[in-house]
Amino acid sequence: MSRIDGGGIALLLDLDDCIGCFGCEAACRETYRYPYHEDWMKVVRREPFVVDGELRQYHLVAPVLDKCRVCYEADPDPLCVTGCAAQALKIGPLEEIVPQAAGRHCAIYTA
Repeated sequence: MSRIDGGGIALLLDLDDCIGCFGCEAACRETYRYPYHEDWMKVVRREPFVVDGELRQYHLVAPVLDKCRVCYEADPDPLCVTGCAAQALKIGPLEEIVPQAAGRHCAIYTA
């Protein structure tokens, strides 16, 4: 398995805010019109579960960061981020993304 080059960018997903609407996935596909047998951005919806007595439902986003890098270089505010209804996605250099994650329940993807 070879390592992909994400160019030092990172994608932050706020797990508490994501509603699993597939907006980011649709925006990515709309922007680049890649074939349906490819997934550049994939939303993984999870079943609800109980955490500390509260019902939670977290969704995960699975980006392909070498593709995200090319998109981010062309537009620092890509459609997947600006079109996110819950404003749960942020993209940028890793050193700028990490401080934004402080105190939040989130996932950071980097390559």
